[in-house]
Amino acid sequence: MSGQDADIIIRRMRHSDAQIIADEEVRQGWNATPDKYLMRLKDQEAGLCVALVAEYQGNPAGYINVYPDAKGGAFDGKGYPEIVDFGVLEKYRRRGIGTRLMEAAEAVAARYADTVYLGVGLHSGYGSAQRLYVRRGYVPDGSGVWYGNQPCEAYGPVPANDDSLILFLSKKLTRRGDSAEKAPVKSPGSVRRAGKEDAPAVAELAAALWPEHTAEEMAEELTSLLAEASCAVFLAEADGRTIAFAQSQLRHDYVEGTASSPVGYLEGIYVAEAYRRQGIAGALLRACEGWAREAGCREFASDCELTNEESLRFHLGLGFTEANRIICFVKPL
Repeated sequence: MSGQDADIIIRRMRHSDAQIIADEEVRQGWNATPDKYLMRLKDQEAGLCVALVAEYQGNPAGYINVYPDAKGGAFDGKGYPEIVDFGVLEKYRRRGIGTRLMEAAEAVAARYADTVYLGVGLHSGYGSAQRLYVRRGYVPDGSGVWYGNQPCEAYGPVPANDDSLILFLSKKLTRRGDSAEKAPVKSPGSVRRAGKEDAPAVAELAAALWPEHTAEEMAEELTSLLAEASCAVFLAEADGRTIAFAQSQLRHDYVEGTASSPVGYLEGIYVAEAYRRQGIAGALLRACEGWAREAGCREFASDCELTNEESLRFHLGLGFTEANRIICFVKPL
């Protein structure tokens, strides 16, 4: 990861962001107020959207929103998520922030469908966004230009070349490592808690997740962990075998970014490659969260390595927000 990338954090929008972003846009000469961002926050709290903000060196620098069940426009009724209201503050542009926001938004959208769409304005103020969307593989839907929520008639008058004059674009979502042929799972959301007898099967997957350990070592560790009340392992099965697992534990020491104790912690999650992108990881995570909630936890946390961009997108897509970035040190005594 470059130093510039390390300066960028993608997280959920907070109430304090609304005024900061609006003030910066006013300095840019825009007629901006916090109302639009407060509306996004209200939608997020209602479960209607995922509102993301990019921080650059600790300052809100850009924003993007994903509506998983969007209504209206060229893709109405197709069940595709829509990316809405994407922007990077002028003084933070040309630092890769827009690309990082788009990556995070597409990761969120991929949790709901294999296609995402958006509308882009046609006047010059949207020039940078237009170029970015083309580079990222977005293509016009073929319905022509829209004004408001209605397609414009061919050869007919256009009311104005303002923010309401848009072209709809869509993109097929793919992820590195996806197989062209996926093994279907009849009930990807159906998971169960593992018992000691499941340790060998789970260990095979755990060794794939943590290749520095053998399956035998993982089986021994899992057998011990499954006997502890502070640990829970959930698994998913298909075709007569275990195809995914998630391990969670209760942590009573301080967990970065939290304000309560104990905290439920996702220690590891893995889905066999042929069964990915079918909602299995989300179902496993919900099972872990439910277990932690029943154990009295008010917060649930996780981590990934600084360079693991795929894991970062995975966590953001499942509702986590980034708490901090740290480098750990050790020395012999």
